[in-house]
Amino acid sequence: MPYRATRKLTNLGAGLLLTAGALVAIGSAPRAGAAEAPADVTSANVRRTGLRASLLHMGSTRADVERALGRPTVVTPLGFGDDDALLFYADQPVRTRVVLTRCRVTEVSLDVAYFDPAPLPRRARGVKATMVRRGVTDLLGAPSTVHRWTEAGRALEQMTFTASGEPEFSVFLADGLVVNVRLGHVRPPDIACLVLPAAAPETPPRTDLSVGLTPAQATPLLGSLESSTHFTLKGQPVDYDTYRDRRGSGLISVTFIGGVLTTFKIWPPSES
Repeated sequence: MPYRATRKLTNLGAGLLLTAGALVAIGSAPRAGAAEAPADVTSANVRRTGLRASLLHMGSTRADVERALGRPTVVTPLGFGDDDALLFYADQPVRTRVVLTRCRVTEVSLDVAYFDPAPLPRRARGVKATMVRRGVTDLLGAPSTVHRWTEAGRALEQMTFTASGEPEFSVFLADGLVVNVRLGHVRPPDIACLVLPAAAPETPPRTDLSVGLTPAQATPLLGSLESSTHFTLKGQPVDYDTYRDRRGSGLISVTFIGGVLTTFKIWPPSES
């Protein structure tokens, strides 16, 4: 019997659950006739936007990727040639990673909780999105100042750290999870808002995994559930699930945030 687990996140957060790399192809044929990306929809603290990444699916070719998203910001080889590569898109409404294996898409990840660590002091770069408060203070020590307030129904907190020889920086949390780290003490304007892909239309029936699918649309494309992790990000439920591929060729991990697929990834048999 395969191991099956359901657990809630309780300690150092799940930043790595939101994005990751993949290393195997599955040989699914590319979908013909790419449609337009869905339209924008905005609610109290979530903006659902049509993303070009939703036009990609498991098994799309590199040509499909560049037709949908254009030229990548950065290309990182993952093998000896262009067959295996990480394509990074910083210019999309949500930063997007696409992994190709043997020229086929094996991962699409949306960095919905991204913040740029490059300008931060070295010790602040260890703070990851969705880390819990205790993890931050264990890493950085007690903050110099703390401010708490409520916005869009979310309990928000700003911890500012000041130390000799380094610039001041602030860690921002929503409902106890890190959502931003930045220099200075100015609050980001969108701290309570989350940008997610618009949900895919119900028809026609989906035949391949793609960003924007609902759990009901994605589940028939997956195999048996191996493990499941649940937490909340800016008031939206996050489900990180791992399935045994129906064809027995490894594992598939998927992340749903706010009821839509934001990451899918294939793990090869050698890593499962």
